[in-house]
Amino acid sequence: MMTNPKPVVVALPLDHQTDDLLATALELGRRLQCPLVVVHALGRRRLESEPSAANRIAKAKQTLGLRLQPLWKAGLDVQEVVEIGVPSDLAINTALRMSAQLIVTGGGRPATIRRWLVGSTVEEIVHTAVVPVWVVRGEGTDNRPVLCPINLNSPSKLGLASAVRMARLFQAPLRVLTVLSDRSPSDGPSVDEARRDLEKMLAEHDLDGLRVAVDVVTGNPAERILDAADEAGMLVIGSRGFAPLFPERLDAVTTRALRYSQCSILSVREVHVDLQASEVELTSLADACRITWQLIEDNRAAEALPLIEPAAQRAPYNATIQEAYAIVLEKAGQEVEARARHELSRMIRTRIDRT
Repeated sequence: MMTNPKPVVVALPLDHQTDDLLATALELGRRLQCPLVVVHALGRRRLESEPSAANRIAKAKQTLGLRLQPLWKAGLDVQEVVEIGVPSDLAINTALRMSAQLIVTGGGRPATIRRWLVGSTVEEIVHTAVVPVWVVRGEGTDNRPVLCPINLNSPSKLGLASAVRMARLFQAPLRVLTVLSDRSPSDGPSVDEARRDLEKMLAEHDLDGLRVAVDVVTGNPAERILDAADEAGMLVIGSRGFAPLFPERLDAVTTRALRYSQCSILSVREVHVDLQASEVELTSLADACRITWQLIEDNRAAEALPLIEPAAQRAPYNATIQEAYAIVLEKAGQEVEARARHELSRMIRTRIDRT
């Protein structure tokens, strides 16, 4: 009998990651005592008839059902969702519709992880989801530590509560790590000061029964976190706060950790909308785009490059801004980058048309 009514959504691609994903889903279902919703998206085919689409869905459900047998035999409450569409959209929309507590998605086996490509399913989900996202790499924690990097001056603190929960859930050691950048200003905290701040933060959590290690080191934050992750069973990252208008923004350390970590990752984001900040950001982007188009019309595109380049970085999913950036790059003779931005703009518009 399930005791937690909020489900875990499992994005299952039915590929080489399936076994690891199902093993994680089985473990989570048992430990969290919650329902599982397994979603599988089928790609669209041009001019496909409704009977053909229905036949593909039926075949996929049959294949999926065979893979889900171990979960059903374990007594778990498992629901299937198979639809034609974009995999990341199906996972995110299902999680929203069913008030899920967590999304589980694949991130490649530890031995074969490659750098993520912009637009990959896992990156889309991590960037957009308003619930925590578990990126599965490997079969489990194997009693290795749950690693929680903490930047004392950023939202990474948000991951600590989830890290404590996961360590308790999997009966694993908890390692809390703060990295003081070797490029930090001289007036920054010392190692001893950072340790005191970290222990004060830990004192706010119930750690009874947990094995907890606290480390404060110096160096390049991303590199030191990745080194520590090599010995961890799970990396819990609390990333920059979620804003619906700009969901794609993750800080540099979080992005590197997500792309290169060898262990499974739990990404936790704060759902908080600062309307005033969003309005300021929107106005800034709109002004940059408007001025850029005016400069293009006046044959002064070179003057627009310092203006539109940061705007394109801040709004990578805005087709109009990406198109303006592409034209400016063309005028500047940067043909390769211009083609890439034109293609990105086209892909964004194509995806919007499909929804």
